[in-house]
Amino acid sequence: MPERAITAINNRDSPDITSRSSSLSSQPHGTDINTSVLAGDHTAPTEGFLVKDGTSTRYVNELFFSRVLEKESELQSAINTPASTNNSEASPMIGFDGLISNPQLAADAISLFPSRGQAKHLWQVFLNNVDVLLKVLHIPTTQPVVFAAINNPKAASKDLNALLFSIYFAAVTSLRQADSHIIFGEDRQSVLKRFQRGLEVSLQSAAFLDSPTIVSLQAISIYLLCYRNHNCGRSGWTLNGILLRTAQWMGLHRDGERFNLPPLECEIRRRLWYQIIGCDARVAEDHALSTNGFGGFSNTKLPLNIDDRDISPNMEAAPTSKPQWTEMTMFLVAAEMNQAIQQVSRLSVAVLNGDDKMTSLEQLLRTITARIKDRYLQHCDPNIPIQKSALLLGQVLMGKLSIFVRQQYLRGLSAEESASRATEQTLLLACDTIEIGNELKTDELLSNFHWLFSTFTQYHLLTYALWHLCVRPEVHCADRAWQVVDKSFNLVEDPSRPSPGLKWNVLRKLREKALNIRCSFSSPFTSARVPTNLTVAEITGPRGDDLRGEAIPSSILGFEDAMDWNLDSICFPDWNP
Repeated sequence: MPERAITAINNRDSPDITSRSSSLSSQPHGTDINTSVLAGDHTAPTEGFLVKDGTSTRYVNELFFSRVLEKESELQSAINTPASTNNSEASPMIGFDGLISNPQLAADAISLFPSRGQAKHLWQVFLNNVDVLLKVLHIPTTQPVVFAAINNPKAASKDLNALLFSIYFAAVTSLRQADSHIIFGEDRQSVLKRFQRGLEVSLQSAAFLDSPTIVSLQAISIYLLCYRNHNCGRSGWTLNGILLRTAQWMGLHRDGERFNLPPLECEIRRRLWYQIIGCDARVAEDHALSTNGFGGFSNTKLPLNIDDRDISPNMEAAPTSKPQWTEMTMFLVAAEMNQAIQQVSRLSVAVLNGDDKMTSLEQLLRTITARIKDRYLQHCDPNIPIQKSALLLGQVLMGKLSIFVRQQYLRGLSAEESASRATEQTLLLACDTIEIGNELKTDELLSNFHWLFSTFTQYHLLTYALWHLCVRPEVHCADRAWQVVDKSFNLVEDPSRPSPGLKWNVLRKLREKALNIRCSFSSPFTSARVPTNLTVAEITGPRGDDLRGEAIPSSILGFEDAMDWNLDSICFPDWNP
């Protein structure tokens, strides 16, 4: 815990620093995820699962995902096997080369800067395509500094140069290949690598690991948001861990008001902290790791729902949040929903009896849904691109949270009991939510933001839909569900879009299993045929009951010994810009 750093920030404050620091040290920390379950152990499944990966190992502690991997050996190999059908997964164009290792500092970062005309254009692109989604900068105070550095980069500080390169990297990431070529006269990847190199050199020169600043953290947080667009490998998880620990060293997990910091500084620290932990949840989900959030470990308040012009360096008192759309609304929808998902996840594993837990979860879901709608979504104009983005994002996250709560009714049930209680209503909600998520990726009105939304893979919702189609393959809405699943797979596997990562291979295997099951049963709703090797008794069940449209016994599906399909405490913290 970096309490010394927090004290240093507050060295001009009142004499009670020591007592406050001591109280901070006594705060409970987040759950340690560094526990593992070896493949042959009979340890409680909540401890996670350890997958051998060559000479290394891979830790997975999303409960549902780890159970799937533990029961199904073919999926263990799938999660670490690059997919041959997606060339973009074979060799990421943007790698992880120099943020920790020495990137040959003899290289002159100045030579890596764009021309002043190009820099001016990229700054505007950043404002239009990136800043509206990622509000870690206060534009009224940042813009004059940025243009001063553009005019004379040699006079700028190293951390400010790092921020410039991250802004340029983000702007080019948001552009199409053709637009990038018009600006630079060269291919997009070459430009991205040059700006990445400039960021690395500048951060090394600024000694960001030993002497981090708010500006250097802003630079890295902007860069990492875009990094996932180019590289879905483990380096993103590693880099975000460094960023998170550095943020803790600087005390961002503690609200600035406790250290009597000025209102603007408090606000910037809040924005930066919630961006960092949101990104941490995203990259964790890419690698099948659950995050328990920070709970009592962090007391940093949510940022205010205000426009940048509402707060300035000279203010002594903070403004109040506005009950309307502001420049921060999009950011806050994601931040509050990420916080809510973590809260629901913690409650779902709390030691309560079943009825009390479900009552608490349902009440929490109603409270969260009402708050998000009242504070933010009701103020969104669907005709304005960024506001429509916030509206759709909020709907996706609320739908996902609702499905998660419904799944808690299946906790502790056998595989067959879970299948029999899987409702068509929940599958339809999953389909509706997936379709809204697909709209974020395809709506032409939102094209400026597709670079980010295309990295939002709906693992949780697709996993539920595929599970439902496995255990109830002839449900009435099966055709619609398959249309939604197929469209989602086509979008994710489009070579022009970012790679979904190794975890996607598991969903491919699940889809193959669901397709095989679908082809094994006839239905008035599908064209699938009944295979000749199934007897009438197997189709009708042991008591002669017609199973078409009902839950299929796991022994028929081949799941009896192969996989535990109990949807127990799934938490996929995706959808956090």
